[in-house]
Amino acid sequence: MQRPFSTSSLILTACLLLTSSACSHLPEVPLNPLSEPRTPHIPKAFSAKTTQQILSGFQQYQQVLSAIKNNDDVSPAQFLAQQPDSAMKNTVRNLWLQKLGKEGNWPLFQQQYALLDQSDRERETQCYAGLGAIDSNQSLLNNLSRSLSSLPEGCNRWLEQAAASQQINTEDTWRRVRGLLTINQITNARALAQALGSPLPDPLNSSTGDSRGAQEALLYPIISKNGSTQANAANLLLQRSSQLTTAQTGFAWAQLGLMQAYRQNTATALNYFDKADPEQLSEEMWRWYARCALRLQQWAKLAEIIRRMPPSIQQENAWQYWLARSEKVLGQPQQAQQRFSRLAQSEHDFYAVLAKEAIGDTVNTRNISNDIDQHQFSKVNNDQNINRALILFQTAQSTDNWPMRQQAQREWRYAVRHYDDEALLASSRLAHETGFYEMGIYSAERTQHKTNYQLLYIAPFQDIVAPYAKEANIDPAWAYGLIRQESRFMVGVQSHVCATGLMQVMPATAREIAAKLGISHTELHTLSGNIHMGTWFLGDIRNRMGDEVLATTGYNAGPTRARRWRADIPLEGAIYAETIPYNETRTYVKNVMTNATYYARLFNEPKTSLTERLGTVPAQ
Repeated sequence: MQRPFSTSSLILTACLLLTSSACSHLPEVPLNPLSEPRTPHIPKAFSAKTTQQILSGFQQYQQVLSAIKNNDDVSPAQFLAQQPDSAMKNTVRNLWLQKLGKEGNWPLFQQQYALLDQSDRERETQCYAGLGAIDSNQSLLNNLSRSLSSLPEGCNRWLEQAAASQQINTEDTWRRVRGLLTINQITNARALAQALGSPLPDPLNSSTGDSRGAQEALLYPIISKNGSTQANAANLLLQRSSQLTTAQTGFAWAQLGLMQAYRQNTATALNYFDKADPEQLSEEMWRWYARCALRLQQWAKLAEIIRRMPPSIQQENAWQYWLARSEKVLGQPQQAQQRFSRLAQSEHDFYAVLAKEAIGDTVNTRNISNDIDQHQFSKVNNDQNINRALILFQTAQSTDNWPMRQQAQREWRYAVRHYDDEALLASSRLAHETGFYEMGIYSAERTQHKTNYQLLYIAPFQDIVAPYAKEANIDPAWAYGLIRQESRFMVGVQSHVCATGLMQVMPATAREIAAKLGISHTELHTLSGNIHMGTWFLGDIRNRMGDEVLATTGYNAGPTRARRWRADIPLEGAIYAETIPYNETRTYVKNVMTNATYYARLFNEPKTSLTERLGTVPAQ
């Protein structure tokens, strides 16, 4: 669907204009169950006593979260003492610990921290443990110092303390200061520079002097969100380079390259990245450095960039695939074949499928698992944590309670976190049988060695989807691939920008579609109407754009952006998808097209090649 990319306040305003009731609370993915009956499921029966205990626990949980915000230490202590282990209990303990850490109540923090399993400790909780010298995690501290992104308050405070006491690498920390300036987190940048012993001048854009802080401030007009997109940014950097260190200049060139890459000024971006100091590049910068070479199909350059990447990025499926593609073009077929073969065995993702096809194979949907063991199914069915999730889910479904549905998802993830493959598949089957589709897919995706494609790629509502797909003259596999990505088959789900239902249609778009179909726009909120509108819209975009990849992109980001992101020459669909500037849309397109390939195999449709499905995107 078309999602506006804007600030949260603009999204809220637009949402309120679109509909007066559907977006009254705007959680991240609010739930509005549809009015039409769903495909019938047989909900698991629970005793009234068990149900009451779970629902009472959830009510107490919500009250305790409010109590923690109101500086109440009694309520969380009582809740944690009375409730069984659960996702709710972990959330309460983490939030309480973060509150205690913020206050500096270290004796009570230490007591509660010891009761929280290491795997359940949130990052900010660990940061406060470091700040209070309760758990010295130098590896985490080093990673935080190298991060260029926004961090929670506890982590910022720990970094400032560590910088002041010289526990972290000084150059890494100054690089973080620069990263904070690029996202206009001026307060945190100032605090970190102060901890390093060289404050940033005020105002930033008129710095004088030769202190380290003054030097760093010279970069602000160049690397800030506004400055880095200005036409004179590169010239300003050249003018100031004599006053800057190699690291400072090298970071600025990388930031300018990133901004030009986002705007798809690819040749300029590649030129700027070439001038950058490799030690200054963030993970995002490295990825876009490679994407620029890929977009220009400079295969030798692409191979060089990938081989220079830090190992953690280089080993990602994306870059192993594009390195193999480069090797093939550069006359190294044996190396390419070996790399494709390794990648083809890895997962079921976009790159694994493309690699499989590169060596002449195709996707298959032969299950790598036995039938669900009845004993295992019974064991999962009696798991108290699974039962808690199902009680919350079923109650949420019947009472239109999204916070409860969201907590049901958390409880399911908590329940299956240590399951082996057989238990995961059994839990997936149970979730699907009870209509908890999103968590059924979640469980099926977590298996390591056993795969059940019917659980991975479920296809409910076929009596509705198939006829409307045929009416819109679109591939049912493509429609299902999109639904799986959009909503995970959560009936009536609503996004934070008010896109609604299985096919996540925006209210404004629904009005336009309804007028053309001769139906009421309120059909958006029915199962049949939502699928009717979504399939029609998908087919209409495809007809207007003439290409499935462009249409899929347009469904998510809008047709105008999809057209704008084309190249001056026809571009391989996989390259177009890889170089989409928006992270959400780039992931979306790759997932939808991969999903469609698997659904086509399951439906015995002819389009079972992802490479062919991606095709070639026409030039602008």
